[in-house]
Amino acid sequence: MSNSDDACVRSVESPELAFFAALRSGTPKVQCCQRCGKRFFIPRTHCPVCRSTDYQWVPMTTAGTLYSYSEIPPQGASPGRNVVLVDMADGFRMMSTVPAVGPGELAIGIGLIARVDASTEPPRIVFEEGGK
Repeated sequence: MSNSDDACVRSVESPELAFFAALRSGTPKVQCCQRCGKRFFIPRTHCPVCRSTDYQWVPMTTAGTLYSYSEIPPQGASPGRNVVLVDMADGFRMMSTVPAVGPGELAIGIGLIARVDASTEPPRIVFEEGGK
């Protein structure tokens, strides 16, 4: 590639890097389209509704409602766990876990609150009971 071609390449910050930087700061953020107003997750380079690349990072509303879940039984030395789908107040669905609950304690429709789990690298969003 010649130097003249380099001028045509636009530097774009990776949405994933921005998302994880926000988690490391302790504040979960999502993208908000500046054209249509849609808040979206999973981090991406454009709005999934109108395809605009004009978005801002905004604090995520942490309230959600349990849409569905699956319980994974213990296997060997690994404890049991759950995988949840949560309908977020911001209008998208998120997959995660509710680590502090045991088997049989979840119910579809319960209120959940998102929080940052900084004990992992990269940090992640997990849920706890509450809300609604």
